Amino acid sequence: MQINITFRHLDSSPGLKEYAQKRIGKLAKYFQGAAEAHVILRAEKFRQQAEVVINGDGLSVSGKEETADMYEAIDLVTAKLETQVKKLREKRKHRKRGGKEQVLVGPAPKETAEEELPVEVRRVFVKPMSLEEALDQLRTSGEDFLVFNNSDTDSVSVLCRKGKDAYVLILPELS
Repeated sequence: MQINITFRHLDSSPGLKEYAQKRIGKLAKYFQGAAEAHVILRAEKFRQQAEVVINGDGLSVSGKEETADMYEAIDLVTAKLETQVKKLREKRKHRKRGGKEQVLVGPAPKETAEEELPVEVRRVFVKPMSLEEALDQLRTSGEDFLVFNNSDTDSVSVLCRKGKDAYVLILPELS
């Protein structure tokens, strides 16, 4: 990761520069390709500001923190940027899946101390579509059900296969 450090209204000290490079450099593990970080360390009266902009892998994250201590400001802005990068990576990961479902298997909550039933948990990405599109997708997928955002009613609906050529549409109703 290429790190550029700019000092404003502040003397550049090798220790502060090295500390900023070390802390911001730890964010390089979140970028596969080349990334560039621009760090601006600024002092205004009793306030110490650290501002960082990172560009790389199609991502652009920025953060700014202000405290009485410059080292603390660098730590805070690094934590903020790490949170942003993780969040953007997670969004990108969901987008790459293309609406496929994720299956997690784990134990169900215990009703009694003796029996433990495994429950299959499916996380489904709900896509907006009409009933006709949902029927076509359910027929081609081979699944027993399909969860979708019904564009006609603008609500989440479930389409279930019932027998060979019969289907059930489940619409939510608030009580």
